[in-house]
Amino acid sequence: MRVRAPGRQLPSGLNGRVQVVEQLKIRRITAYCLLGVCFVTALLIVLNLHSPVRTLAVLVFVGTAPGWAMISYVNVRHLSVTWISAVGLSLSVSLVVAQMLVLTHAWHPEAAVVGMVIATAALLVHHVLRSRPRSVS
Repeated sequence: MRVRAPGRQLPSGLNGRVQVVEQLKIRRITAYCLLGVCFVTALLIVLNLHSPVRTLAVLVFVGTAPGWAMISYVNVRHLSVTWISAVGLSLSVSLVVAQMLVLTHAWHPEAAVVGMVIATAALLVHHVLRSRPRSVS
């Protein structure tokens, strides 16, 4: 971010545009990182690798990615509120999915996590595509 001299203001409307561009950049970078978490989680589950890395990847995914993919459609101005909401939504989605597994007597948590990964990855790809910088023509 550019440093301004004290007392010097950006032209009217430019400050808001700079903030929007920065928010889109942060969203795009976060979406890329969470897509990486999705990929690693799915890969470890599909390959049936049992290691502490898999446990950590699943916990990071279940605790953040589904909620962030949903909450970032809402225009929240504070990054901390976005992440707190993302964690809450992620845990809620995970609880609903787990409850559905129990109620249907179809306890396949690995398949459920892979399904959540696919749904979350689709939303994250949409975030990446919609937050791309537009070319100036």
